[in-house]
Amino acid sequence: MSEVFDAWPTDSATGPASDQATGPASDQATGPASNSVSDQTAEKLREIEAVLESLGEVWDHGAHEIPGWVGQDLTFGQMRLLFLLSKNGPSPMSHVADWLGVGLPAASGIVERVERHGLVTRQHRSDDRRVVECILTDGGRRLIEEISGLRREILRQTLGVLSDQELAQLARLISIVLERTTAGPDRS
Repeated sequence: MSEVFDAWPTDSATGPASDQATGPASDQATGPASNSVSDQTAEKLREIEAVLESLGEVWDHGAHEIPGWVGQDLTFGQMRLLFLLSKNGPSPMSHVADWLGVGLPAASGIVERVERHGLVTRQHRSDDRRVVECILTDGGRRLIEEISGLRREILRQTLGVLSDQELAQLARLISIVLERTTAGPDRS
């Protein structure tokens, strides 16, 4: 989980960059838009990172039963294909190749391997027989639902230890993080 905060600027000699830099760059104002992080902020980020690592351990210890979908032996790229098809619906192979960042031959190979598991199928589009679409099968939809359901259940169990007031605070903080991270470069 240490990669979570790897983007924070650091000074190799002193650790996280501080607002007390010296030299020409120190004449610039520091603040929310600055690339430097105060020592206090850096310490809070390390505390949050430690909490997230501990939370990951709690989730690992709570995983008593290995879900059936683990036996599917799918790669990350193949799982990504399933989630993208679930989100976007039947899609031409050219879109699949774009999503996966590969050429059509490689995309065809990935789809073929997932097709062998019975999770997707390829069909010619009825309005244009030249276009081959990749489609989730019922088995593929069930697998996505199972994975999503497990993720929701783990989240419910984990957050179930919080009071209504604490849940409201967490929801408010997560909303702030989402708002600020999706606002773009001129966020305040």
